[in-house]
Amino acid sequence: MITVYEYPKSGGSWLVNILGHLLGLPRRDIYVQTGFNAFAISQHPWYLEQDDLSIPPQAVVKSHEPPQSARNLSGRRIHLIRDGRDVVVSKYFFEKDFCVNNGLYASFDVDFSDYLARTAADWAAYLALWQAEPDVIMLRYEDLLATPEQTIRQLLGQLTLPAVLTIEEALARSSIPRMREELGKVFESNTFVRKGVAGDWRNHFSANDRQVFQQHGGLMLQQAGYVKDEHWAS
Repeated sequence: MITVYEYPKSGGSWLVNILGHLLGLPRRDIYVQTGFNAFAISQHPWYLEQDDLSIPPQAVVKSHEPPQSARNLSGRRIHLIRDGRDVVVSKYFFEKDFCVNNGLYASFDVDFSDYLARTAADWAAYLALWQAEPDVIMLRYEDLLATPEQTIRQLLGQLTLPAVLTIEEALARSSIPRMREELGKVFESNTFVRKGVAGDWRNHFSANDRQVFQQHGGLMLQQAGYVKDEHWAS
């Protein structure tokens, strides 16, 4: 069993896709169980032709749970992290566009600056909990973007599990265009995978937004190695 833990919108679905294909294991979401009816789960690529929505003994599972959650599964743990500034932007538009347009939310009328402050603090707290955990493989979303083959090869070495595909084949089957195509069969408004890039926060943060993020998540941004000091917010 492999569980990929992430703060939401940190690339967890992508990594689960890659590992599931690479290792020949079912891909699952810890929040999907028998009776799930938020959307047409039977059309989701992870659950095609699956009547039993329970998690099998061997799988690659996506989770947003903290370390001490009762939901957590035994097995190998991967903590996938992403620059919190990009997380804020991705999560905001996910809720504002994807969740509303697909009927998951009735509405989403939240000021971006207020959302930024709350999400930055939540992101920092979540990362702090997982940083304190032993026996967890930490992986950066940005490394997966920049050097996918090298990053997955290193991860596979840490997992010490046999692959059923080459890394190149697994990456091809998990490409962002392919993910968009597969999810387009489930969601009428398919913006679940919006951009899949690093640094998009620069297109959305005002000078004040920088200061707000620094106040609520700046220390973790430094601890996680995304900035050297607080001067990025100036």
